[in-house]
Amino acid sequence: MKVIAVMIANLDETPLGTRSRLCDELDGVPVLRRTIDRVAKAMRVGEIHVVCPVEQHARCAALLADAPITLHPAQIIATPWRSLVRSARKWSLDGWRGGLGGTTSYDEFMDASLLAQVLETVTADYCLCVPSAAAAFDPVLADRMIDHQDCVAEEEEITMTFTQAPPGLSGLLLHRDAVDELAKKSIPIGWVFGYQPDVPRKDQIFLPGCCEIPVELRYAAGRLQADTSRGVSSLEAFLAADDVHDEASVGRWLMKRASETVQALPREVEIELTTQDSYPNALLRPRGQCVPARGPIKSEIVRNIAEELSAFDDSLMVLGGFGDPLLHPHFPAILAAIRTGQRSGSPIFGIAVRTHAAVMTDEHIDAMIDNQVDILNIVLDAWSPDLYGQLMSPNSPSSASLEHVRRNMDRVTEKCQQRGSAIPLVVPEITKAKENVQELDVFFDGWYGKLGTVAISGASHYAHQFADHSVMNMAPSPRTACSRVRNRCVVLANGDVVLCDQDFRGRSAIGSLTDNSLAQIWRSKNYQQVRDAHSRDDYSDHDMCATCSEWHRP
Repeated sequence: MKVIAVMIANLDETPLGTRSRLCDELDGVPVLRRTIDRVAKAMRVGEIHVVCPVEQHARCAALLADAPITLHPAQIIATPWRSLVRSARKWSLDGWRGGLGGTTSYDEFMDASLLAQVLETVTADYCLCVPSAAAAFDPVLADRMIDHQDCVAEEEEITMTFTQAPPGLSGLLLHRDAVDELAKKSIPIGWVFGYQPDVPRKDQIFLPGCCEIPVELRYAAGRLQADTSRGVSSLEAFLAADDVHDEASVGRWLMKRASETVQALPREVEIELTTQDSYPNALLRPRGQCVPARGPIKSEIVRNIAEELSAFDDSLMVLGGFGDPLLHPHFPAILAAIRTGQRSGSPIFGIAVRTHAAVMTDEHIDAMIDNQVDILNIVLDAWSPDLYGQLMSPNSPSSASLEHVRRNMDRVTEKCQQRGSAIPLVVPEITKAKENVQELDVFFDGWYGKLGTVAISGASHYAHQFADHSVMNMAPSPRTACSRVRNRCVVLANGDVVLCDQDFRGRSAIGSLTDNSLAQIWRSKNYQQVRDAHSRDDYSDHDMCATCSEWHRP
């Protein structure tokens, strides 16, 4: 069985749309050369092939002079699903799967049409597709994948082998027939992994193509690819580590880093634009009179947040909070402020808007398309119109029209088609609760079949400040530190920064953006005291932390 490795190298831009760092040096060696050196150590990989854009051929050839590779200049044309994958993956970069619509890390770097072009000129049975920025690629794991393929193939036919390792440690092994099929259908590999309501099947992780890895690595999260600011930071720390010697220790190292590292700024910031809401009496979340009136937020505050977050090229912003962002009187201007707020640095990597969509106008939709909003998260909580009315407006169910919201959602799709935009991705959301659990299956299958994306969240009692509508307590045992105090914060419409999205009253304000920068608040003594307490499993200093049931969320 002949196996070749193939990587697609773009020296200008990554598959995520960030600046390519393939020419940047890590420990004195360019990232692309380091990746190739790692792949070359895999004993069972026969040849290494690098595909690059035609216009970059000379630059790639100079960078890879004397490298043990064959260079293939190609006319690279973006596939119809490329921009969809890019937006769908932005909130799940640290995991091999978990992207919207079933997208995986493999979708980021695997282009079957380009692999097929290589296989037209090279005789090989299998192709190991490798991310070009994977400077910590594990050659031992690659050999095990190929051995696994050999072993399983003796008993049953499989055309794909993969692992559940975090991004950057392994590739995807495909039989040439699988490459041809994917290329002909022009579909991302995530379609193979994702749930298909019309074609029920086992999850791929329970099928023979999944190569087992140590549990420490399987449950670890972290991105070891030089394609984002935080990915590079992790790689640099990883290469300097002296306690990593096998796959299990890599997993332990990643888990330790996730539990201890605090970057200069949060990766994700949720911003409440206003506390006004179309459904102030909604049953499943704090709205209306139980939320103190705040805002509307000043555009200057949002612009300053965007400017600060531009220091990283993988920063995320969610416009949500405890009101409907579309009810901010200057919503289009707010989006423009986010996109024009970066006087230096990188544009905001991912933007999401969370709304009931009851007041969505063409002006709102155009603003989201113009300013490249990635995700339009629409909170529905029900499939049937009757239940929708009962949950959104308990005192006057007939005033909440699901049909009206559905028409608004259709209008987003129509506008995107008219303007040739793949985004925003429309993501209907249901909050799993005692009142709607009977509609959970039909909601998921119905919207997944229509849009290919669905979000299911759990009902929260907001640290016992709100009625508990949950079906059951999903928090695992024992209690551990909340990861969100290290990577996410919430900005309320009055400018206060609170620990998390459970604090709808603003009780845990750490500071105010009217007096301080986000960085000052994020790295403040008060914030660090909370993190230190969590690391000691001490939650007594903050009443909300002590009574919270949502600490396990990523």
